[in-house]
Amino acid sequence: MSGIYRIHRSVDIHFAHHIRGHEGACINLHGHTWKFEVLVEASELSEHGFVIDFSHLKKRVLDPCYALLDHALAIGELTYGEVHEELALLGRKLLDSRSGLPEELGDSRVELTLNRARTEYPGGMKVVVFPFSPTSERLAEWLYRFAASELDDERVRVASARIYETLHPVESVAEYIPARV
Repeated sequence: MSGIYRIHRSVDIHFAHHIRGHEGACINLHGHTWKFEVLVEASELSEHGFVIDFSHLKKRVLDPCYALLDHALAIGELTYGEVHEELALLGRKLLDSRSGLPEELGDSRVELTLNRARTEYPGGMKVVVFPFSPTSERLAEWLYRFAASELDDERVRVASARIYETLHPVESVAEYIPARV
């Protein structure tokens, strides 16, 4: 009897976002503690008995997502094009609150591009620019495609990616599973 082996691993990331054109409260800048989760499967295990090692999934997919998004503002490309000058003014004002501190204490810039999302630093403030408005659903597909580009091979396949936008008091989850051909 054959079956499918599955593993999943996740990482919690703190970041804010803005949903362009939203009819409700999500038009405002607001933050969440997000959980990014990737499910990987294989019908055969590796010679060491793994689908893949959990540390491999963490290093290749989850750690780069964390480095990209942690304590950032996530916005879409259209919005960034319209507001980057204002963000630079705001960023400078926010970072000026560090006056009197040694400069190296606050210097944590990470220049990254992952699957067409990139960091920008208008006025020194960390902003991640996506080619889409960063809804949970679109982030789930983005995470899936990034994970698949890093992990899929002849034995292993990324089965799905989940984004948990709100963990407490009630989970709000978006999942992306590709269509089976």
